Amino acid sequence: MVSSYFKPLNILCVVCYIAFMGLAFDSSMVDALVLYVSEENGKPVYISGKIETAALPRTNTQKKPIIAIQYRAENISSTPEHTVATSPSSDAAQVVKSETSANADAPAESLTTVIAMTPAVTTPALTVVEPKQDDDYQAPDSNEASTSALAYIEAISKNKWEYASLLDRYIVKFDPQTYVVLTIRPSLQKMVEDTFKKYSTRIGASIIQDPATGEILAMASSHRNQILDILSEEYRTENWALRPTFPIASIFKIITASAGLDSGKTTAKSSFLAWGKTYMTVWKAFAISHNGVYGRIARKVGRSLLVKYIEAYGFNKPFFFDLPVEKSLATLPTDSIKFGQAAAGLNRDFLVSPIHVAQIISTVLNRGRTMKPYLVDYVVRKNKVVFRRKPFQLAQPIKTDTAKDLYKMMYATTSVGTGKRGFGGYRKCPSLAKLCGGKTGTLTGASPNYLFTWFGGFTKAIGRDLCIVTLVGQKGHSGTKASSVAGQISYEMYMKRHEDKSPQQIAKSR
Repeated sequence: MVSSYFKPLNILCVVCYIAFMGLAFDSSMVDALVLYVSEENGKPVYISGKIETAALPRTNTQKKPIIAIQYRAENISSTPEHTVATSPSSDAAQVVKSETSANADAPAESLTTVIAMTPAVTTPALTVVEPKQDDDYQAPDSNEASTSALAYIEAISKNKWEYASLLDRYIVKFDPQTYVVLTIRPSLQKMVEDTFKKYSTRIGASIIQDPATGEILAMASSHRNQILDILSEEYRTENWALRPTFPIASIFKIITASAGLDSGKTTAKSSFLAWGKTYMTVWKAFAISHNGVYGRIARKVGRSLLVKYIEAYGFNKPFFFDLPVEKSLATLPTDSIKFGQAAAGLNRDFLVSPIHVAQIISTVLNRGRTMKPYLVDYVVRKNKVVFRRKPFQLAQPIKTDTAKDLYKMMYATTSVGTGKRGFGGYRKCPSLAKLCGGKTGTLTGASPNYLFTWFGGFTKAIGRDLCIVTLVGQKGHSGTKASSVAGQISYEMYMKRHEDKSPQQIAKSR
């Protein structure tokens, strides 16, 4: 009788002990930074605060849902100005633990994010996280005493950038005791800048991004052959890589192909009339950038469905980044002929920034998941890391299988298509074209009235996929193409990986 009476009590003690030990081993649960991401009047809005136990509201005036992103900080409870925050209740938030991610230059980090959510609302082309309605909710105070994630992000657009030789990273001083470490790798940044110096361009931009996390590893901008100094104020305000003023050209075929493949209306091996009585497969038309085929694919998909994929890829809406970036624009015309031309990328009013093109490419490389691009890596205060950036997913415009098909089609561009010349001719790496893939684009812009060429794709030159985007603008037709610049950057990365010295250019400049 006695033993049976105490049996439930013993079980309760064991459960309490396990819960207590779980909290003891995860002491960083007591401190957290939170950043709520939304939009207002077409502009990105960030609101910072502590972790809240209430759900986020959706008011009648707010047409789009708020997405709440909460960042885990290191345990800094010994610092008096930080307030202890309790963990959100299960009906207000869900704890999502990240996978360990690795990069080429830094050890892997294990991070955690807390995202306030209710069941997701899904459309055929986009997954949106919608918060729970709560009439008693009070917005967090963005002017709280504790330092917020928002303050760190805002600092990089306002404060001077510096190079820290001991870290071999670029930093931004937040206050006398705190500095923000950026994701850009100086050695990779210099490699990209040196590559652009080998070519004659009126406008140039390049971005290298880790598609799995969204972190920007290099970002260069040039004007009239002058490379923009990364430590200058103009780098943050006049950077071509952040300006949505360029025609997207045939990069848009990625979106048209996504709509066709994702909806099941086409496959990579489907054939469409190319000219006369000649038919061409979807993947071959992608590789050689055949406009007529992609106009026909768009007509089969339909205007309304293609519009959904345009929006799912982030056009006509705020672009969330750590530096100011205006939204990209793409509105499909109603005229049948102009609609087909636009779907093939022949519309000068479809304007996009290189950073947005990098996000599109990274979505394909990341199995259809769109990660928020970012520059803030971690924050150090009094020689202690107090904040680490947690990569997070903004959306999933396409299915995993669709992304895999597009990935294979990108290989064809550099192997047999329009990017072949830019990635060929390297005697020390004859297989470079097979290590890379992407999509090219060529179109004359309205302002400035230059001929712009694009390469948006990936390289496996360092052993894993990295997103690489290059843009070249010239007054007229020129031997310098974006694919040649991208090929040279990929080759330099390959040589850097295999040789412990500065690589020499093998292929002639094109």
